[in-house]
Amino acid sequence: MIGYLSVKNIDGKYTGGLLVVDQDGIPQEFKYSEPITPTKLQRIIYGKALEKYLSIEIIAKTLLSKSETKPAVILTDNVDIVEAADNVFHISKAAAGEEGINKIDEGEYMIGSLGTFYRLMGNSDLSEEILNEILSLSESIDLLEPFQRLQKALEYVCSEQ
Repeated sequence: MIGYLSVKNIDGKYTGGLLVVDQDGIPQEFKYSEPITPTKLQRIIYGKALEKYLSIEIIAKTLLSKSETKPAVILTDNVDIVEAADNVFHISKAAAGEEGINKIDEGEYMIGSLGTFYRLMGNSDLSEEILNEILSLSESIDLLEPFQRLQKALEYVCSEQ
């Protein structure tokens, strides 16, 4: 199973979600944080560090600790969240590449499948087993599509508050 972790600022409220999917992209677990609205004083004393602090320390680490399925790898659309844990990797589309799995550097990979290429960056290396699991999932779904589901779910959560 592969996890997707995203933290969003929606109308001044910070919230995050963790979606764990199986090899067909079917949800196995979904956790989210209640929206957090920083006070004016918090915005002043944290300054530019507020968003990163909320994203990593308050939201991402809490969601990861509460996950029941404990996926071996978590993909995120926010490069800062890579700091939340060793198994968190930022994923983005790449313009071109080679089919299969290609290691670029420590903690950095290119994965290509069916003419679509992704770049993964993290703070540690991934096992061949995990890389093959990501490659296999990329043959079933667009690896970035679950972030669209997370975005809609988090917008819904914020609208209900």
